[in-house]
Amino acid sequence: MTLNAQGYFNCLKSYVHEKDYQIHQPTAGEVVLKEKIHQSQGVKPKEFKLALKSEGELLVIKLDGKGDRLFHFLDDTAKPWSKRCDFVIFNLRKNRLFAYCIEFKSATIPPDVPDQLTSSVSWCKSLHSTIAAYTGKRMQLHVTKYVFSNHEPVGSPYLDAHGKYLQRDHTVRHYRYADLNGMALADLENSNIEVIR
Repeated sequence: MTLNAQGYFNCLKSYVHEKDYQIHQPTAGEVVLKEKIHQSQGVKPKEFKLALKSEGELLVIKLDGKGDRLFHFLDDTAKPWSKRCDFVIFNLRKNRLFAYCIEFKSATIPPDVPDQLTSSVSWCKSLHSTIAAYTGKRMQLHVTKYVFSNHEPVGSPYLDAHGKYLQRDHTVRHYRYADLNGMALADLENSNIEVIR
């Protein structure tokens, strides 16, 4: 049974268990994301905080929580599903459902970032398939991938010639924290949208 966007979003809110993931539903037209990032051994982690304007309804899932297993019925040690991004934001906007997979980094972009984000898209597909298998409910989901960092894009060997997308994976859009504060979630640019049907 195909649902409208609001109906499917209501399913997500109902089915995703708050005990298993850190979930919040911002309501004031803004979403605030916070993540502590280890920069080097022996140095205290630095907290990065980012505020993005939002429209529509949001469901923010902290996918990369401390000690959380992605699937409780599978071993998580060194398996493909053990990689994941920091946040998945589901956004119901204009009768469409968007999923933003977001990874926070400090000044460097490690080579495993595309793997983390690809694995997070796989988590979205798994969630989508599980809901469809058990309830018969489905809806198109538009998924994009992002890495946020302090990495300088000019002359970077990790970014494309325009300093926007990762060299290693052209579907991952890079933004600097300084360019994001006050920006709207809907204005995040990424021309590589994966549609989950």
